[in-house]
Amino acid sequence: MTPLEKDKQFSAILEAVAKLGNITAAAESLFMTQPALSKLIRQRETALGTRLIQRQHHPLQLTYAGEYYLRRLQHIIAQYDSLYHGLATLNEAGHGRLTIGVTQSLGEQILPRLLPTYHQRYPEVELRLVEYPSSEVENELLNGNLDLYIGVLPVDNHKIHYQLFDREPLYLLLPPQHASYQRPTQKVTVINDCRALIDGQPVIMENQNSGFQRLVTQYLTKNNIEPRVVLRTASLNTGIKLVQQGFAAATFVPRSVWQSHPTTTPLATYQLATTELQSETVIAYKRDRLLTSQEKALIDLAVKIGNQDQIKNHDQP
Repeated sequence: MTPLEKDKQFSAILEAVAKLGNITAAAESLFMTQPALSKLIRQRETALGTRLIQRQHHPLQLTYAGEYYLRRLQHIIAQYDSLYHGLATLNEAGHGRLTIGVTQSLGEQILPRLLPTYHQRYPEVELRLVEYPSSEVENELLNGNLDLYIGVLPVDNHKIHYQLFDREPLYLLLPPQHASYQRPTQKVTVINDCRALIDGQPVIMENQNSGFQRLVTQYLTKNNIEPRVVLRTASLNTGIKLVQQGFAAATFVPRSVWQSHPTTTPLATYQLATTELQSETVIAYKRDRLLTSQEKALIDLAVKIGNQDQIKNHDQP
């Protein structure tokens, strides 16, 4: 067994002891005998010259030194995994695989603008798309289950780096059945405040674990606006279709998502004049991860397409 394999094994041992609080249970979870696991712990403590487990405490706990050692082991193992992942990709002479996380609503708008061009340039790269709620994305990136993630700010974990590639306003849609509806006189009405339209009024919101919904909630909370949430959905597209079919509630959507939904329904469409409420789309990855050339190419292409879209939409409300 190599030193790295031994460190991975011992990291798993400390994790099991910390989680289960019992040597026997930890051994069973790792498919080891209790004497064998105890021997490994004693040998490592002797080699380090310090106690890693508080044996007088029940259930068992790691000592301060044990907690520190486990954190450092996990960090070192992650660094090695990242290193070998990068080397393996480079050794495949340009071939590789990209696992990209994306939300359904964003994926339908962004990926058709991005992936066809990327695939033409890098046909040898296998692409895998996975849909995750925003609340799970950080862990998936940190655990190495995702290479890249396309999502909406905010991204709060300092271990995750992101690059902005698209910024667009949010629209507030009101159907004729809504109490605040007024027949639109233009395609999009720019307003300074949406309080009069939705405070205390019914709205359709995305699920609370979505990045887009966090953005909307932050704005409403900051401005003390309290709409009445009558429905939550996992998809912005579902909210739009419900409003189009006469569901008596307002809903927030990014401009690009709304523009992909042609309709004959005379919805009232509002855009806030302030930049407080705008959607910022990013492509994110683990900060200390060694990016491959294929990953860098996808990031660069996303930024280029985002810049082109900004120029195209500059004069649009």
